[in-house]
Amino acid sequence: MKQTLAVLALGAVGLLLGAGIYLWLEPPAPPAQPELTLEDLEGETHALADYRGELVVVNFWATWCPPCLEEIPMLIDAQEALREQGLRLLGPAMDDAIAVGRFAKRQGMNYPVFADPAQVGPALSLLGDTQGALPYTVVIDRDGKLVESHHGKLDRAEFDALIAPYL
Repeated sequence: MKQTLAVLALGAVGLLLGAGIYLWLEPPAPPAQPELTLEDLEGETHALADYRGELVVVNFWATWCPPCLEEIPMLIDAQEALREQGLRLLGPAMDDAIAVGRFAKRQGMNYPVFADPAQVGPALSLLGDTQGALPYTVVIDRDGKLVESHHGKLDRAEFDALIAPYL
């Protein structure tokens, strides 16, 4: 009887210890309805709450990130093609505002771009980037809920598949 109780007690301790380690190692999930406000290169403030009713795609990037630069023309085309269906792209950059501004102008980026590391870094974490890798894209549905995330470069077919359920 004492051995059975000892085994059960040890099992319970092991279970609690395992659960604690799992919770400690498991990154926190991004909030279902993230509250985020960023200031764009022109000084205009953009809050995710302002875009309720639209499908918001937030694409984190940098001018020094080759995969980021490769996907930007596709994002520009997607914003143009899907604007009337309620797509709203936002482009926070983990980069210097001058470099980002020059690049955005040269590329003709047709969506708001942000470049304040003090704002963009925390936003990246808030929206669930636990790897710190770029590009990182999240989809926020029309109700303001974060519904998809993707690490790495997207081509147009992957982008369309990512947002199709929410358009």
